[in-house]
Amino acid sequence: MTVSTRREFIVLAGAVAVGCVARGTKTPAPSGPPPVVRAPSVGQSWRYAKHDYFTGLIVDTQIDRVSKIDKSVEIESRSETSADRPLEYPSWGAGWWREYMGADTHIARAPTEVQRPWGMIVVDPHWSELQAFEKAIPLWPTQLRPGWSTNVRTQYMIPDSHDTMPSQLTMHAQRWETITVPAGRFMALRYYNFIDFRFRMESERTAAIRQENIWFAPEIGRWVVRESRGVFREDLGTEVNESSYRWELLSWT
Repeated sequence: MTVSTRREFIVLAGAVAVGCVARGTKTPAPSGPPPVVRAPSVGQSWRYAKHDYFTGLIVDTQIDRVSKIDKSVEIESRSETSADRPLEYPSWGAGWWREYMGADTHIARAPTEVQRPWGMIVVDPHWSELQAFEKAIPLWPTQLRPGWSTNVRTQYMIPDSHDTMPSQLTMHAQRWETITVPAGRFMALRYYNFIDFRFRMESERTAAIRQENIWFAPEIGRWVVRESRGVFREDLGTEVNESSYRWELLSWT
């Protein structure tokens, strides 16, 4: 077996097109003042069909809802197909949560997305293992225009551990597109994320890459389509696909 270098692995992973990519119609940039992202308010919600990225099969119906606004914006996720229970993730201790988020925060019943401020994520439960970042990173382009890009290096922690692992996000806004999903027709800014990071320090996964195509609609304050896939390499050089999904907006309030 040929063991590729980390640089070769990154190039290979970056060259793989996101196979289930949604199709929008390229549209001219909005005329007039720049689009404004809808401000958050408690009770706003977004309901998504969650598809397995590789098979296209629906695996869940997920509801994201703004549950709290204070110094941070907290968004909880619930599974409609599991009697509306919070989505199941590995649990973490109340002590860890309070230490990271501060003594004045409530203890979330399930991993909660935390933005501080709106549009900058500091706690991300999007993947199989919650990540708490040392500094907030953009959740969508801070300038809603094609060609905008950023590169952010940070560290993150996972629940019940004080180890920090490196993470690097490259985000690039590509173009405005008109895209139709079950919730309707939207003008969305399509952008691409490339994330180079390391799993927990004792893991055999020596390299990890995540890629995302996201269609963000300012009028709803969230994406209408999000496609996420990951690949990692183990010590022996074996490349493995991470659990990967595609979300389509069904409704929003």
